[in-house]
Amino acid sequence: MTIDYIILGQRIGYLRRQKGLSQEELAERADLSREFINMIENNKTRLGVDSLINIANSLGVSADDILVDCLEHSTSTADSELHRLLLDCTETEEYILTHMAKALKAILSSRGI
Repeated sequence: MTIDYIILGQRIGYLRRQKGLSQEELAERADLSREFINMIENNKTRLGVDSLINIANSLGVSADDILVDCLEHSTSTADSELHRLLLDCTETEEYILTHMAKALKAILSSRGI
């Protein structure tokens, strides 16, 4: 299976935003440049294993969570249709969809579904 660098960059951007980090903050934590993080998130460059591990550690996630679409065998929770839907959302869209999903889940739970 080949690496989809577009999705990989989107997932890194999504995870970064979920942690409330700017590109600059992630770059500093991962000992990379902000420009490099921007290029990864916008599919302008490819990252190596060292950078991937630094980014995963800086985000507090496993490399599996970042590479989930590239792996044939993964136990990551990131491999869901809902998660993939959120990858290319704006912050506002992500906020609305997340709150709608939480509300819907509460309704389903209250009905025993």
